[in-house]
Amino acid sequence: MDIQEIFSFKNIIIVTTVLLILFIFLKTSSSDGLSQKLREAKKTRDVKPVIAEIDNMKNADIQSIYNSAIKTLWDSYDRDIASDLIKAFLERKDDVPIAQHWLNQLLTVEPELARQKLGEEFLAAHLHEECAAKCGSCGGNCKSCKS
Repeated sequence: MDIQEIFSFKNIIIVTTVLLILFIFLKTSSSDGLSQKLREAKKTRDVKPVIAEIDNMKNADIQSIYNSAIKTLWDSYDRDIASDLIKAFLERKDDVPIAQHWLNQLLTVEPELARQKLGEEFLAAHLHEECAAKCGSCGGNCKSCKS
């Protein structure tokens, strides 16, 4: 095989296609990891593996990932484990509006659960009402939650 055959258009297309498929597979499998952890959390009622998965995501938009994971649990009425994820989010980033939005949502919709799961001391330390007021109407999809 000579150099012209190696760099033929057909071979370049084949190599590019294989690399593209590999990239898509790797990208999909990493996001599927979190989806799988969320499904397991619903079954086991334990979000520690979800938290570990998020903590291991280097250079990721942590705020958006937590928001999406919490919303998934919240919308499926798994509010007890959503509250555990809200707590973990607040322990890491309690100064961002979307974290405060979820705490406010928990306190508004499930006040007994919030106090039971988080405790008064945690709430006093992590609730920033002025920050919570900045977020909510968009469900965390606008840019204000990134500030």
